Amino acid sequence: MTAVAAGGAPAAGAARRYPCLDGLRAIAATVVVLTHAAFMTGNYAETGAGRFFARLDVGVALFFALSGFLLALPMLRAVANGEPRPRTAAYLWRRALRVLPVYWLTVVVALLLFPGENGASPGDWLRHVALAQIYGWGWLREGLTHTWSLSTEVSFYLVLPFLVAGLARLSGDRWRPRRVLAGLGALMLLGLVWLYWAEADERVTGPLNLWLPAFACWFGVGVGMAVLVATGPSWRPVRVAHELGRSPWTCWAIAGALFWITCTPVAGAIGLVQQSGAEAVTRNLLYAGVAAFVVWPLVFGPQREGRLRVALSSRPMAYLGEISYGIFLFHLVVLHSYYIVIDQPTFTGDVWSTAVVGWAGGALIAAASYRLMERPLMTRWRGLVPDRRRAPAGTGSSAAPTAPTATAPST
Repeated sequence: MTAVAAGGAPAAGAARRYPCLDGLRAIAATVVVLTHAAFMTGNYAETGAGRFFARLDVGVALFFALSGFLLALPMLRAVANGEPRPRTAAYLWRRALRVLPVYWLTVVVALLLFPGENGASPGDWLRHVALAQIYGWGWLREGLTHTWSLSTEVSFYLVLPFLVAGLARLSGDRWRPRRVLAGLGALMLLGLVWLYWAEADERVTGPLNLWLPAFACWFGVGVGMAVLVATGPSWRPVRVAHELGRSPWTCWAIAGALFWITCTPVAGAIGLVQQSGAEAVTRNLLYAGVAAFVVWPLVFGPQREGRLRVALSSRPMAYLGEISYGIFLFHLVVLHSYYIVIDQPTFTGDVWSTAVVGWAGGALIAAASYRLMERPLMTRWRGLVPDRRRAPAGTGSSAAPTAPTATAPST
């Protein structure tokens, strides 16, 4: 594939660092903790603040969009520049090294602390270790119910190299972003059809609304941004994207308006209740819009201009972004343990103090696991599977495309 683009030359000078995204990842983890604290304290309700708390699960959409952008961008940049894509084996190895060890630790802790009345069965252990707990009804165990989103995200990791290969083939012998975006849009539309069917068809025998296709729009939002970033500034849609990104408060006002709509009955009922296909699709699209307009100015706008961007890219927020995966994983274990220790019945309590306990406890454990497990493993074993196979003697080898420095979030 040549580097000449139908919509403009690839963006050789485009930003390769997105420091604000680490801070946004920390915020996404925080709102997920808050919505789970609200559920545990019985603060999900059809009126008032209950709808606000319940809809904070939009944090998952933020995580998925960030993953779509950060992981697809190096691959799409390589396609746009006519270079070899990052080696799939290296990509999958690094994803596994980043995600699995601390997740397996969480599984061990949760299943030992909360074995249930009949104890954790071998099937419980196997399903959770293999991240297969979303492929059957009732397989999510106490302290691990939130890991449905990690199962979904890991399936995206596995599919992404094949998705990019398909989009590259669709683009043809040169970079044609219109074709790529059209193909991506078709997949997102199919995902909405899948979600509608999963919710509307009474014959469905599994939680298909938790499987990867149901969230194609959320991941697609991030992948679509990566397509634009990989495309040259001479293409008008890219210029428009940057113009919009230079107005963060416009983007965030739109995101706020969309989130407000999700807090109305338009987006369906609150809680773990059956919803119609139309309600499921509506909420999915609204969450996709919120994620898009929250992330947009942090990708296409100036990276360190404005007080909020400076705050998001500060060292404390960058660190919280680094440990946000651990905060996400451990906070429910902390909350369930806290309720047992204080002998508090489920669906009672104060939402704010409970959220503080869950976030602070999760952050302390996450900081320890990051220092003692995650960072040492990544430092020592990251290069075990290299980006490129060794070139034969006497030949040169091309360097792997530079990946953005903000690492992909896991949820």
